[in-house]
Amino acid sequence: MRKRCRFNQKIYKRGPCWCFRIIDSFGRRPEIRSATRQEAQMKLLDMTKQIVSGISGSSSYVVTIEQGIAFWLKCKSGSIDESSYQRYENHMKNFRTFLATEYPQLTYIAEIKTDHINGFMDSRLQDGRSTKTAKLERNSVYNLFVTLIDHKKIPDFNPVAKSKKIKVQSVQKRRSLSDDELSKIFEQAQKENKGIYWYAIFLTLYIGGLRRDEVRKMEKGSVDLKNNLIKIPDTKTDTPRCIPIHPQLRPVLQEALAIAKGNLVFPNAKGQMLPKNAMRDKLIQICKRAGILQATIHDFRHTFASQPGLSEDSKQRIGGWSTKRVMQETYMHPQENHIRDEYCSVDFLPRPEINATVLPQNGVANA
Repeated sequence: MRKRCRFNQKIYKRGPCWCFRIIDSFGRRPEIRSATRQEAQMKLLDMTKQIVSGISGSSSYVVTIEQGIAFWLKCKSGSIDESSYQRYENHMKNFRTFLATEYPQLTYIAEIKTDHINGFMDSRLQDGRSTKTAKLERNSVYNLFVTLIDHKKIPDFNPVAKSKKIKVQSVQKRRSLSDDELSKIFEQAQKENKGIYWYAIFLTLYIGGLRRDEVRKMEKGSVDLKNNLIKIPDTKTDTPRCIPIHPQLRPVLQEALAIAKGNLVFPNAKGQMLPKNAMRDKLIQICKRAGILQATIHDFRHTFASQPGLSEDSKQRIGGWSTKRVMQETYMHPQENHIRDEYCSVDFLPRPEINATVLPQNGVANA
């Protein structure tokens, strides 16, 4: 079997020429000469691209980012369940998106350095991801490099190993809001309308089972009052969906559309998109003023998923969950009053038999 070509990326000057060496598949070490350093760099790039990659057989001197991720996911697919595979796929999608946005010049996975990994982690935290989520994504990228190194697809260097460690911070547990908490939140939200229709925002999050960004980015053209439909083109799962407008939500949406400036349904006072943390910060204020336990924006979605009057199929279609399993295991939390009512309705003691034989005091059964 022929050996793969190797090369030294170091360019040096010999007399009037700029040179570099390669070791070809026969073990020879020819010296490639150029008149200028720039010309030598271009030759080196063109020559290394001709060396065949061990993964795809395509012309690439080392593994590209796309090839490396595809190979890693292929290795994972046979040993994990579908939901875990989707989670890893999302981690890699986030990683690719970050590199393409911040470092478009990167092509090969061996070009990724520790600074790129630190930038990715900082970006995820700035986007509002929890430290737990950021750490999981860091672990996935770390395992990506470990797998490629173990299969000898890239040099023995893992840039994640020396990147900043992420300390997981305790976060408030997601929960389903009680009827009393919902009433107090909506009542207080109606008093907070200072240029922003907070009552309509929180009611849409709850009744529509929508995510924060789905409400933030909702455009007026997406709300069809004539046919009672809301179109959600941009979703977390990359699957557009269309949901019905509930009768209790329709008049509030109609009013929001009438007073909103610009193209968005729920803009700020200047007609611009709300900052990512604006809803969270306002909800914290409302909970304090209403005298209730602090809630999160995502608690509205958990409460929607826990509604007893909706079938699981309807919840999944409206809420846009990828699978029923995700909805059931992560989002469905029966409210305390429903748990209490259901528990108290159960008859634990055995009922006395109506036709039981009754013995008189003398111990002889009546005929």
